[in-house]
Amino acid sequence: MRKSILSLIFSVLLTSMGFTTSSNALSVPEGLGIGFSVGTAGYYAEGEEKTDNQKTGEDMAKDGGAFQHDVGSVFIEYTTGPITFGIDYNIEDVTTPSNTNVQWTSDTNFAALTNTVKATFENHTTAYIMMPVWGGLYAKVGGIYVDINTQEALGTGGNYGNTDTTGFTVGLGFAHEVQNGFSVRGEVLGARYEDVSVTNSANTTTSVHITEMMGASARLSVVKTF
Repeated sequence: MRKSILSLIFSVLLTSMGFTTSSNALSVPEGLGIGFSVGTAGYYAEGEEKTDNQKTGEDMAKDGGAFQHDVGSVFIEYTTGPITFGIDYNIEDVTTPSNTNVQWTSDTNFAALTNTVKATFENHTTAYIMMPVWGGLYAKVGGIYVDINTQEALGTGGNYGNTDTTGFTVGLGFAHEVQNGFSVRGEVLGARYEDVSVTNSANTTTSVHITEMMGASARLSVVKTF
C-alpha cells in the first residue's frame, strides 16, 4: 500500500513537471496542488489487557502513556472555488516506545516471565477538506486510516495480531503565497482514533484493548499549486 500511494503522488508530480507552457502542449489542471510537510506530533493512548481467567482480587493490567514523534508527509490536493480537497500520506512510520511488564508462572513458582510490546503506525493516510476562514487563515477537517503493526516478545507465550483503525482530524492553519504558485503553510491539528482490540494467538481468553487514542501535531508545508 505504501508503494502504491507514494507512486501515485510522485507520478503526478513528475508528470506535472514534464508539461510545458507552450500553447500546443498539455497543461496541468488548474487548481492541482502537490506538496510536502514536516513537523512534530504528540500521541496518547490507554491500554488494558483483559483475560477471562483473571484471579479473584487481581486487577486487570491497565496503563496510559504519551510520546512524541517527528512526522513527515506528502500530499496532493485540488482546489475548486474556495474549497480544497486533498489526500495526505505520512512517509514515516510512527513507533511507540517499548512497554515491558513481568509476570510470574504461579503463586508458588516465582519464575519471571517478561513481556515486551510496542506498536508501529503505518500507512497513515488522511483525506481532508480545507476551507478559508479569513485572509490566509483556513480550517481543515479530515478522515484518517492507519495500519497498526504490533511487535511483541511475550514470555507468557503467543502474540497479538496486526489491526487497523480509523479516525478524524480537525485544525487551523495559515497559508502565505510566495510566488509562481508556491505557498508555505503552518498548521496545528488534533486527531482522535477509534478503539482497537487484538486477541492473543496462544490464549484466546486474553486480549488487549487500546482506547483513548489521540494526537496533536504542528507542521510546516510547502505546496505548489498550478
